[in-house]
Formats: sequence, structure tokens, C-alpha cells
Amino acid sequence: MVQQTTGLQTLSFLASTQIHPSWEAFFQQAHIQQQLLNIQNTIGQPFTPTPNLVLRFATVNLANVKVIILGKDPYPQEGVATGRSFEVNGVSNWFDKKVNSSLKNIIKLMHKTYMKRDMGASIAEVRADIQSGTFPILPPNQAFDDWERKGVLFLNTAYTCQIGGIEASGSHLQIWKHFFEALLQYITKNNQDIRYFLWGDARKYQKILVQNNVASAHIYLSLHPSTNGDAGGYENNTRFLNCPCFLETEDMVEWVAR
Repeated sequence: MVQQTTGLQTLSFLASTQIHPSWEAFFQQAHIQQQLLNIQNTIGQPFTPTPNLVLRFATVNLANVKVIILGKDPYPQEGVATGRSFEVNGVSNWFDKKVNSSLKNIIKLMHKTYMKRDMGASIAEVRADIQSGTFPILPPNQAFDDWERKGVLFLNTAYTCQIGGIEASGSHLQIWKHFFEALLQYITKNNQDIRYFLWGDARKYQKILVQNNVASAHIYLSLHPSTNGDAGGYENNTRFLNCPCFLETEDMVEWVAR
């Protein structure tokens, strides 16, 4: 149980979340609680996701985390964000129109890795293999839970966003900046075995990770999964569909059941 030390008012994010003991030392710090209070007083209403999902990452046992997939901030549309990076709420199959370009390319890279292909397939081919059972990936409303159970933490760098259209994206990034930097330091200090997937703008955190003694071999870089392009094979810090992140962590995480 995290004890609130601010004495100012209830921190709704903490009060709404069942914090795992592995994160308690982080949230017990007075300056972190003060940061959360300042954030809570700054963001205003309405915001997404709901308060019980804002600190969802802290419900996971940090000691069991093997991979962190770093996103940016929650989807701004109401009811879409889940508290996990990249996950879209209410999508029950990979054929749904709400499966965005990032998710399409993520499963394309998983498919390329699973099928041991040099070149990735089209999304139509991937979906055909899903339908036939050749590529037995779980549906999205089950896959993220499964990956999390296996040690994957889908972490954003900001934990709320103003509700609105695409123009609201990034509206709270600066508000959460110092909190995230402190969080990243806590993570790297308390679990030194994590692999980090830094896609797109998230690549800027490579320097901080290295400064926090994360081995370069534990950091995977690529363009954002919303981008297209596949030059064949696997190479770090190039096109997303060439990223070896899933290939080189297969022994740690069963991304797709075999």
C-alpha cells in the first residue's frame, strides 16, 4: 500500500490503482507524489484514459519485466486508450478497421519473424495466415494481456492526454516529462535485464538508457511502426520492418505460440 505523504489532497491516480509492491519505493517518494499532485492539478478535464488506467504500468511486477515497448502518449480519442502503449481498446480481431497502421506493421514484423522470412508479407497475406491458423497470433483483445503476462511492459512516456482528435496528441507530454525521467531511472536501477524497444521518436531515450548503464545490446532502435518499407533481412536502427527486436528476444518472450 502506497502511503500518500503530500497531505494536500487525494492523488486520484494512486487511489485508483492497485500498485504492485515492486513500485512502492518509487511512489513513496515525497517528490514523486508532489509531481503527481502537480500533474493532477495541471491537466484539467477531460482527459484520457480513465484515472484507474493512468498508472496501469505500476500494476505489473517490475521484477518480471523482460521487455519494455516504449510508446509516446495515450490515444486522444475518448475510450480508445487502455493505459498501455499501442493497444487500442475494443478491438477483438486483426481484421477490424480500428487496427491502425502501427498495429498492422507490428504484426507484420512478428509474422516475418515467426515465419522466418527475409522479406515481410503484406497485411493481406498476414491476415490470411491468421485466418488459416498458419500464423497463430492471439486476437488483439487477448494478445496484449498474454504478452504482459510473459513479461512485456507497454509503457508510454506520458500517461494522460487531452480528449479530442489527432490534434490533441502530445498535449500532456511536457507535463509528464520529469515524472517519466524519474520513472526510467527507477526502472533501470531495479531491473537491469530489460530489453528496450525504442521506435520512432522514442529513440531519443537511448542516450538516457546508456547513461543509466543499460547495455547497448539491450536497446532496439527503428523507425516508428506507422511507417512502411522493408529492405529485407534484419538490421537495428533502420526501417521498422527490418528491426530484429522480436527475433532476438524469442528466447525471452513467446511472442506467438508455436
